[in-house]
Amino acid sequence: MKTDLSSVLNEEQAAAASQIEGPLLIIAGAGSGKTRMITYRIAHMLEEGIDERSILALTFTNKAAKEMRDRIQDQVGRHLKDLTASTFHSFGLGLLKQYIQHIGYHNDFTIYDTNDNEALIKNCIVACGYQIPDYNVRTLLSFFSNLKTGRERMENPDGAIAEIYNEWRLTQKAYNVVDFDDLILLPIKIFEEKPWILEKVQDRFRYIMVDEFQDTSLLQYRFISMIASKYRNIAVVGDDDQSIYSWRGANYQNIMMFEHDFPERREFRLERNYRSTGNILRAANSLIVHNTERKDKKLWTEEGTGAAISIKRHKDNREEAIWIGARIRNDMKIRNLRYGDIGVLVRTNQLITELENTFTEMNIPVRISGGQSFFDRREIRDILCYLKVLLNKNDDTSLLRIINTPRRGIGRTTVEKLRKHADERNISLFESISELSGESSGLRDSTRSNLKAFLEKISSWEMALDTESIIERIVSDTGYEAMLSEEFPDNPKAVDYRMHGIEILSERLRRYISQNQGSTMKDYINAVTLAGDESSEDEGNKVNLMTMHASKGLEFRIVYLSGINDSIIPSPRSLEENPRNIEEERRLFYVAITRAREKLIINYSDNIITREGEEKIAIPSRLLEEIPPELFNNEEISPEDRKKAQAEMLREMLAKHVINRKQ
Repeated sequence: MKTDLSSVLNEEQAAAASQIEGPLLIIAGAGSGKTRMITYRIAHMLEEGIDERSILALTFTNKAAKEMRDRIQDQVGRHLKDLTASTFHSFGLGLLKQYIQHIGYHNDFTIYDTNDNEALIKNCIVACGYQIPDYNVRTLLSFFSNLKTGRERMENPDGAIAEIYNEWRLTQKAYNVVDFDDLILLPIKIFEEKPWILEKVQDRFRYIMVDEFQDTSLLQYRFISMIASKYRNIAVVGDDDQSIYSWRGANYQNIMMFEHDFPERREFRLERNYRSTGNILRAANSLIVHNTERKDKKLWTEEGTGAAISIKRHKDNREEAIWIGARIRNDMKIRNLRYGDIGVLVRTNQLITELENTFTEMNIPVRISGGQSFFDRREIRDILCYLKVLLNKNDDTSLLRIINTPRRGIGRTTVEKLRKHADERNISLFESISELSGESSGLRDSTRSNLKAFLEKISSWEMALDTESIIERIVSDTGYEAMLSEEFPDNPKAVDYRMHGIEILSERLRRYISQNQGSTMKDYINAVTLAGDESSEDEGNKVNLMTMHASKGLEFRIVYLSGINDSIIPSPRSLEENPRNIEEERRLFYVAITRAREKLIINYSDNIITREGEEKIAIPSRLLEEIPPELFNNEEISPEDRKKAQAEMLREMLAKHVINRKQ
């Protein structure tokens, strides 16, 4: 029996979900139930007899893709093994696994993240005869990404930067490595060079749906429009008012491009909000209308006016953190709340430290979104790859990571020769090293000497593999700490931080083997690979402390906005780059406001204390002036409340100190 969409969706949602042929533009405001609409639309397509293999649903996070798939399966009541619900990058990865050999790569390619790429660029700087300290590697990688994706151009094609860039690209290819940009760029390259592959993909995916369309980049739009161009059954869902990722290539004007490229489209607008109270929506609507380049829309709700928006003025940001912590503690006592119901949002990562430290001192469990996993840290990956090679010499991926880390004179040219020899002989890279290190290989004496030295090290570590000191021995023999000191000549704390991480890894390995009788190094490596960081814990019931960017797509019963000062939002740096960036800063504030369901508390300070301890005078954000004052409930902090909050924090600190001394 087919679902009556009008009985489960509102009028606008049902109209959009029932239209399954041709191009659709669906403008979905914050909290308007777009995920529900998407779920029912795809379920409706399946009920109408469309093959699940023909459907491609794309979004921007693995979590969102999994939620979409799970909800569709629940709706239709069966497992959909051939339905593709994926992120753009995962979909691109799947295409590369099938077709990358057609543009000169091997199918067993490795994906490099930011840390991997930065390490590779450092090697390329040295290979080109330049000094690492002369370059900001992170800035260089950002520029190189913009070059690859066409967002910037090389001003001097004969200069040092161009030389390093070319060496980096050649080394990536030699190492059979791709990065996240390549997961979109290379499928486009395949489509352009091999039209028969494009047609094959078009014939497979005849129905396409793109969620969070305002976050697509020009390349992602080109990628998906190439696939959709044959059958033109593409529905895009987005909200230009929530486009906040221009710094990583997102282009809200893709909505206008879609209108141009698909003039026969039908358009639907979802404006009823199911998340926030009326006052919160009034504030959001009043703010965003000041943007000039947007599709006209106005969020509304039937859920009532709700509480007024609280606005809090503080002496400085330290006092602000203490007050927010005290307010959270108080809310937990008098309201039916979980810590996980609370979101504390800031404009920049720099503002997180004061809040995190304060919450920790007040025994408030806190979850920092966007934090890096221990096993994703570059130095941890390096050491794990050494261990993986000792356990399996045919692990070409791990071998390529460590073959010149730290640098041992085995550069890109040598790696290319090793790979070519391995391909010709159908052997592993390690076997290729063994064969080409011999006197009759034709390689230079210095190169053969470096390869022999590497093999000898591997052999000596292999004999010590099951000893507790294996990691310390690898670090010592390779000069890993010296490499870090060379990379961070003016920052010994950065070196200490990374070396301490390696010590933690060594201790975790010892603990795992001692706690798991009969286990080996291989068991530990397998456990890490399958489960990631074994120390991770349930983080569901913790206060969510994050940047406004990280909060997109989330919602909380209570939201605290911290640091709403003019020196913070709008970002001075963003406005210096382009005064028109005020519109994106306004969109970011709009996203932050619309995360709140029941209560919104906005905080600002008269003074900002920097990391260096300097105090700077601050004023409230100019964006607050765009919200009607009658929506605010000005709750000044009394001296008594301030003293209570500070006293409570002091008691917590003293209690901790006593416990630590007893231990």
